[in-house]
Amino acid sequence: MQQRRTCCHASTVGLTTVLLLAAHPAEAAEFVAPYVSTVEEDVALMLDLAGVGPDDYLIDLGAGDGRIVIGAAERGARGHGVELDPDLVTLARGRAEEAGVADRVRFLEGDIFDADLGQATVVTAYLFPEANLRLRPKLLAELAPGTRVVSNAFDMGDWVPDGRVYGRTSGGAMLWIIPARVAGDWAFELSGRHFRMSIEQRYQMPMVRLTEGTATARVLDATLSGRKFSLMATMNGQRLAFNGIAGDDSIAGFALLESEDDFDSRKWVARRAGPNNLNP
Repeated sequence: MQQRRTCCHASTVGLTTVLLLAAHPAEAAEFVAPYVSTVEEDVALMLDLAGVGPDDYLIDLGAGDGRIVIGAAERGARGHGVELDPDLVTLARGRAEEAGVADRVRFLEGDIFDADLGQATVVTAYLFPEANLRLRPKLLAELAPGTRVVSNAFDMGDWVPDGRVYGRTSGGAMLWIIPARVAGDWAFELSGRHFRMSIEQRYQMPMVRLTEGTATARVLDATLSGRKFSLMATMNGQRLAFNGIAGDDSIAGFALLESEDDFDSRKWVARRAGPNNLNP
């Protein structure tokens, strides 16, 4: 990849460009290293980690010679790559024709930070850490919950990956699943009982406080993967378990209330009672 405002390329590690943004925000990119292709093993690692298949639309940020997008198309997916260097865009289009997947892919000349990510079910990137950190808020803001993000070699700062694999000749790849926004206050009724649930959220990590009147539950576990939310807690000697799919204003699924002499499983819907803020 050769990108202004960033540094290295996704499917073919470019280490090719950097923009001295702080000092010269309006200047063009300066090419600082040769173009070097990524080994195919790393391409396969990234696609395997994301579970790319026929139902996916993959966007590669910094597409280089197009090998990640082409590899995804060979697995039945559709997609496009974004690349600043027009010569690499031309090269990628030619490689797609040679691979027989030109009808499933596109390669666009442009800046990754201006890219439209709306179609993506998978986003791939191979960028320096500084570029990943600049890209992170765009990913969280624009991608739908459940979208998979895969980075080769470099992480996303304090956003802990949901998965990681290692290659024989590289630092491997990391996977993040875009989380639903569940932060805020929620209320629900269950078997005639009224509960309140307050959630603080840092990326895919929810911190939950569950109350019923003046009683506060002891939270044993709370997880969030895309839109899938689960909570396990105990209250007054009873075990509570909730599993649901988070929407904008509701979390709907099933709840289990279990005690020594009672077992109750039923549908469960929590409705938003306060603002949703994802931190950061």
